[in-house]
Amino acid sequence: MASVVQALPLPSLNTNNAPAKQPVTPLPPLAKIEKQYRQFLGKRYMSFAWRAGAWISVVLSTSIVLYTGLFSKIPLAIILSLPVFVSLAILLRIRKSFITQPPKPSSRDTLLGLFISSLWNERSIALLFSYAIFSLTISNSWCILVGTDNLALFSSTTRHKLALNERRVVLCASNLALFLIIGARDILNNKLKPVWPRKKIPFAQAVQNSIFNALTFDTSNSLSLTFVWSLVVPFAYRLVLRGYVWKWVNWRIWALFLRPFIGSFARSSTRAPGAWSLAPQLLVLNLVALTILQLPVKAMIPYVTQPLNFDAFYQKSPLSPQRYLITALKSQNPYYLQFTLMELLRISNIPAQRKVFFSDIANTPNLTTELWQALLLQLGQINAQLVSIPPSANSTAAPARPSAPDPRSIAVKQGDIFRPIAKKQSTYGLKGVLDGPIRSVPPEPVAKVAQVGNLALQKAEQVQGQVVGKIEATPIGESVLGEARGYKQSIHDWMGKEWAIRGLNANASDWLLGQRIIEVVTIFAVSSIEEDTYGYVQHLLSASLEAIVRVRSSIISLEGRLMGQAGLLGQAREGAAGEIGREMGAAKNSCENAIRRIGEKFGPSLGAFRFPPAIAQTLGDICKSS
Repeated sequence: MASVVQALPLPSLNTNNAPAKQPVTPLPPLAKIEKQYRQFLGKRYMSFAWRAGAWISVVLSTSIVLYTGLFSKIPLAIILSLPVFVSLAILLRIRKSFITQPPKPSSRDTLLGLFISSLWNERSIALLFSYAIFSLTISNSWCILVGTDNLALFSSTTRHKLALNERRVVLCASNLALFLIIGARDILNNKLKPVWPRKKIPFAQAVQNSIFNALTFDTSNSLSLTFVWSLVVPFAYRLVLRGYVWKWVNWRIWALFLRPFIGSFARSSTRAPGAWSLAPQLLVLNLVALTILQLPVKAMIPYVTQPLNFDAFYQKSPLSPQRYLITALKSQNPYYLQFTLMELLRISNIPAQRKVFFSDIANTPNLTTELWQALLLQLGQINAQLVSIPPSANSTAAPARPSAPDPRSIAVKQGDIFRPIAKKQSTYGLKGVLDGPIRSVPPEPVAKVAQVGNLALQKAEQVQGQVVGKIEATPIGESVLGEARGYKQSIHDWMGKEWAIRGLNANASDWLLGQRIIEVVTIFAVSSIEEDTYGYVQHLLSASLEAIVRVRSSIISLEGRLMGQAGLLGQAREGAAGEIGREMGAAKNSCENAIRRIGEKFGPSLGAFRFPPAIAQTLGDICKSS
């Protein structure tokens, strides 16, 4: 008789009492590619960060030796460069986010709304806060590095032993205000947008070009602002702030327990810093801080936007270079797509690399078809963004309710819903007025009031013109009015340009991707006549031309829609129209140039393709206009 007891396998002993390892699911190919992008960009940015740290140490050490003549302060300068480096790293990281993830603020129709929304949003506040942290760190580090009594944090007085040093407070506060102005100017002048390269150059040369191009204009403006600020602030503090503002703040706002620390700021004393003694110290501090900031800010852009080293990616990936790029084209991250399209542009200009796509004879969709499909899908998403209408800033989710009920809406509970509406009988006194004919001419008293109002407006305009004419008759008045008109026009130009940039960012922020996709398609299509042995591109050419024409139509539609909305801006509409026309004109020309290049290359053979009537008419018009 067989035993019913079955032998069971013994459980495996786990001496370390460690939990069993879960199987790791492999990443999909696209996720691996994006991880390679992220790691390469992270290593490149870290190399930039170390160079920025060395730059801070060199500037602090050199400036303190030139300022004091003491070489013994170099070790302290190297130590103090660490907190300055941390504060600068925070600032640069936030500026980097404006390139990797550009913000899209909503449009406003008023100057005040545009100005406030430009500075009062989460991204702008974070950037200005980073400027404040950097300013306070570098100014206090510089005061510690100088190490004199007049720049100490506390200065004992008869009122208190730990009274704040007025000179140091003024230097730090004025430097803080200066860098907040510089940060706000970068935001308002749209200087945080990414600058993507148009052609591939050596990386070191790209960094040098970025620095030298920025030094010619941006740095000169910052230097002039620094000199003016360093001269004006000490006198303004001495004459205005210390004479009036500080007294009011001291006796109206500060609590009693704070007056011993800062109460001396409002009292006349020989210890108070003079304007002539503050100006040189403030100028040196501002120049040192500006020198530390400008070079890393300008040199950062190539480290974030220059092409990647795809040869190293190809070696580590099991995919072929062509499959690698086709897979990378499926990414939904516009920042990563820029690098993929830059590599595709490089490959498309090399005949040997193009030949690999054209010579594929796989039974499944070949490389050319897969590449075209990925490119046109991305172009379709960009086209969908061009035609989409973003929600207005003033629109609400709740539907608008009518101000008065519809007289023909009859509730079902009231009886027969098909019963005609009974007309209300006019009263006896108003019957002749309500039931009489509609007058085309207003009554006589109303006409007289309108005439009087028009005459009053004309009289006011005449008086205003006479006053302005008298002011312009004098040389001083003419110059003052000219400057005022210039500032007013610049404000309107900024408003129009800012409004146009926001409208374009809402619909055409990724247009550079579309332009590069069209360029890749054009290069492959033109070269296919001699290199496409199996005629793959001929099957895809009609879809490519139709896609480019539809994108062009979307660009024209977006331009017309923005131009129509710009009419509500008043005097700022000219600046908005100029910005919209320039950007949309360049986008439209890129589509038309691509169509002309393909049309010139294929010639009459394009007649063998069949297009929708509207597409065929547009193609003919564009080719005839060349």
